Parts: sequence; C-alpha cells; structure tokens
Amino acid sequence: MLSNLLGAVALIGVILLTAWYFLPSQQVATEEMPLLADVVRGLFEHVVLEQGEVESSNSVEIRCEVKSRGGGSSTTILDVISEGTLVKDGDWLVTLDSSTLEEERGRQKIMVNTSEAIMIQAEAVSETSKIARIEYLKGTFVQEEKTLLNEIYVAEDALKKSQLELQSARRLLAKGLLTDLQLEAQRFSVAKARNELDAAKTRLMVLRDYTKIKMVTELNSDIKAAEVKWLNEQDSHAEEVGKLAEIEAQIKKCRIVAPQAGVVVYANIQSGRSNEFIVEPGTPVREQQVIVRLPDPNHMQVKAKINEARVNLVRPGQAVTIRIDALGDQQLRGEVVKVNKYAEPGHWWRSTSKEYATYIHILDPPIGILTGLTAEARIHVERNESALQLPIQSVYEMGGRTFCLVQDGSRWTTREISVLSTNGKTVAINEQRSDTLQTGEKVVANARRHANKFTIPEVERSVIDERLANVGRVVETGEPSENDNSGDEVSGEKSSGRSAAMRSPRDMIQRLDQDHDGKLSSAELAELPEPIRGGLAQADTNADGMIDQSEITKAMARFPQRQNTDP
Repeated sequence: MLSNLLGAVALIGVILLTAWYFLPSQQVATEEMPLLADVVRGLFEHVVLEQGEVESSNSVEIRCEVKSRGGGSSTTILDVISEGTLVKDGDWLVTLDSSTLEEERGRQKIMVNTSEAIMIQAEAVSETSKIARIEYLKGTFVQEEKTLLNEIYVAEDALKKSQLELQSARRLLAKGLLTDLQLEAQRFSVAKARNELDAAKTRLMVLRDYTKIKMVTELNSDIKAAEVKWLNEQDSHAEEVGKLAEIEAQIKKCRIVAPQAGVVVYANIQSGRSNEFIVEPGTPVREQQVIVRLPDPNHMQVKAKINEARVNLVRPGQAVTIRIDALGDQQLRGEVVKVNKYAEPGHWWRSTSKEYATYIHILDPPIGILTGLTAEARIHVERNESALQLPIQSVYEMGGRTFCLVQDGSRWTTREISVLSTNGKTVAINEQRSDTLQTGEKVVANARRHANKFTIPEVERSVIDERLANVGRVVETGEPSENDNSGDEVSGEKSSGRSAAMRSPRDMIQRLDQDHDGKLSSAELAELPEPIRGGLAQADTNADGMIDQSEITKAMARFPQRQNTDP
C-alpha cells in the first residue's frame, strides 16, 4: 500500500516537471504568433455612453406657502397623498396643520371689531365738528349779534332821552326852577347813556371782527382734526381687516391642491447616511420648502453627466438611444437638447475630474415611465454606414505616421493608413489618404508587439530640420515661412506653401482634432513628423493621455533649441 502511494507521488512529480519544461516554450511560441483581425467594411459608430436619471422637463414644485409666524417656526404635515399617484388639476395633495392660524384668526376678529367701533366713533366726531361750525355761524353768532344790536338801539334811545332831559333842565335852570346841582346830574345821565352806547357798539365790533373769526378757526381746526383721526382709524381698521384676510388665506394654503396633472413624487432630501427631510405625516416644513413634485409624464428627459474628456463631443441635436432598466430591453429615441457650460458641483470623496450635465429629451415616452429611473444613454456622435475599419490595436504609429501590418501569404506587408475617426475600439480609415486596403484582408491585431515586422520608410533629415525651423518661427513670430510646406509629404496635400497643421497651436488643434474634443490624442498626432510628434508627446504634463493647446504651445517653444542641438 505504501509503495503504491510513493509510486503515485513520483508519477505526479514527473508530470509536473514535464509540464514546467514544455509550457514556457509553448507560451513563447504562442506569443510570437501575431493575432490577426479582418479588415471590414460596415457601420461605424462613435458613441458616448453614459448613465443618467429620468426626470420631467415640465415638472412643477409644490412648496409650503404658509409663512413663518416669527422665530423660524415651521408647519407640520398632517396628511399627504401617496407617492406615485396620478393626479389631475385641482386634486388634493397635502394638508398642513392650521390650528395655530385658526387661533390667531379668532384673536384677529376681535381686533377687527374693536377697530371698527373706534372708526365709527371717529366718524361721528368728524360729523359733529362740521355741525358745530354750521351751528355757530347760523345760530350762536347771529343770536349774539342781534342781542348786541338791540343793546345799541336801547342805548341810543336812552341817550336821546337824556339829551332832551338835559335841554329841558337848562331851560328850567334859566327860569330858576332847577338848581345847578340838578343840572349837573342830568349831564351825568347823558354821559352814562353815551358810554353805554359806545360799549354796545364795541361789543358788536369785537363779535364781528374777532370772536367770530376765532370761533370759526377753532371749529375748522376741530373739523380737520376729526377728519384726520377718522382717516387714521379707517387705515387701522383696514390693516386689521387685511391681517384677518391674510390669516384666512394662510389657512386655505394649508390645503394644497395640484396646479396641473402629473405623478406625485415626494421631495425627500437625503445626505449621506442621514435623512434630512422625509415627506410623511408629522414632518415639520419650512416656508417655501418643496414638499411634492409633479412631473408631467408626457414631457420626460434624461439628465446625464458627461465626463470632461468627452463633453466636447456632445452637441445639441445629436440622436440618442435610451435604455431604461425598468423597461427591460425596450429602446427609446432621444435627442440632446442642452449641454451645461458649467461643471456639476464636486464632492470631496469624488475624483478631480469634472462632469457636465447634459439633458436628453425622450421622444414619445411610454406610459408608466417614472422619474428617478436609471437610464443608459447612447449619444451618437458619429455614424458612417460604409466605413473601412480596423481594430484600434492594429494601428502602429511611428515617424509621425500610422501604419498597419497586412498578412501577405507567409510575409508581412506594411501599409500606411490615415485614421479618419476612432470610437475606442475600432478606427475608420480615410481611404483617399491611405494605401490600398481590401475588405477581408488580414492585419496584425497586436501591432505593437510585432513592431520589428514593420518596414517604415525614412524621412530625410533636411526635411525634418526645415519643419523644426518653421515651427520655431511660428512660435516666435506667429507667422510661417513663405516656403513652409512641412507636413505636405505626410498629408499628401499642398497648402499654398505652408502646413495647415503648423500655423499655430490653435490651428494644429483645429486641423488634427478629428473627434472635436479640444485635445489631441496619440492617434490624432500621427500626421506630424516623428521629431515634432516626439516632442509633443513629452508635453503631456498632466499625464492624461491627451495634449491641449497650452501644452502644445510649450512643446513648440522647445523645437528651435532641439534643432540646434540635434546632430
């Protein structure tokens, strides 16, 4: 038994040693064999794929419109409609606690009644003051005037009698019938009557010229004061009535109804692991806080956040294919309607990469679609129904140009190609600026691992030096040389004595940026000569695999020094 066990262990050891001996050589042999891929012609799509969330483009926010009554007080939710309910215009949504407002309404009614009584009294005083003026002018003054006139008439009559008696006393004195003392007494009677007449006339003058004016002025002042007080009481009463009306309106706002048709969505707020606001009975609500949203199911959209590396590819009007997890494999049609010009707010736990909100209108949204559903948006950036295509791994870059390795029987043929566009998996070939490639030909899929099989034509050193010098002049003066034709050998086009790609960093971006993202990838730099391309490749200071305009400017500024130091 022991011998059998030792024999089995020995056999396993032999098998393992044999496998260890032969596997490396087989692996090397496998690695040396190129992986092949077919040159195909067909549909080429450049798609930006992002996740988003379904929302309504015509959503109404239902807010708490009950005002705070001081001290930052809030209102409590008593009852709320179930989330997801489809409501019509005027349907009940939320009931808020109105008990405090109803108590305040009772107190305010008392204030309104009190102010109304005071206002009525002020009105009566105003009317009484007007009547008092009329009473004085047409009653009291006339009566006092007539009394004084009567006194004057009596005083005049008494004066005449005293004067006649004085004359009679003088005749009697002359006859010796009266004494001088009696005559003197009659003279006093005349003087007294005259004084009484003057006094009566003075009182009449005072009544007409002073007393009347004084009394009228006082009465007019009383009238104006009473009118002002009445107006004040009217304003006070109106203010109290307005407060009562406002309380009544606030009580009505405690019963919230739908302003339009839609699906009820609670405006819950969650932050991290805590719930800041949950819509349910008993929850306090601040003034102007959103309680419910009513998205219109007939106007739906997807809000997707596009990474900054791809946001320049997305433009309004582009077609979008949308798939929503809740709807299974059903695909919806959409269209980009807006790309925000500002980045979304970041968080400390996220990366430094920026994201830009993009809004995609859903064409013909199906029945039952709800807000908040997760959606996959395929934004169609580019589409070519009949494009000659290669896998992106089959493209080899060298000397500022791009090549592929084609199987020709047992040999390998190098073909120069011009990349028209890429979607990250395959590249579309510009057939007018590439060596002939036929559909069905086999190309090496892992081109970089077989770089030794490529036969790359050399570019003359004088041409490279001339290109470098022209690039330096562009950086220093902003104008190219008159005989600058650098890049013509690569592009196969004449550009009226100057390279379209070498005018300035901005022109280089516009000329070579095939995917219009504002940056240049290694594939897009393939049209430049190797020395220039090599210098620009080192300009990727932020190591994001892309070169922007500022990095190109700095790299181009180094080209003249490189020309002087190159052998």
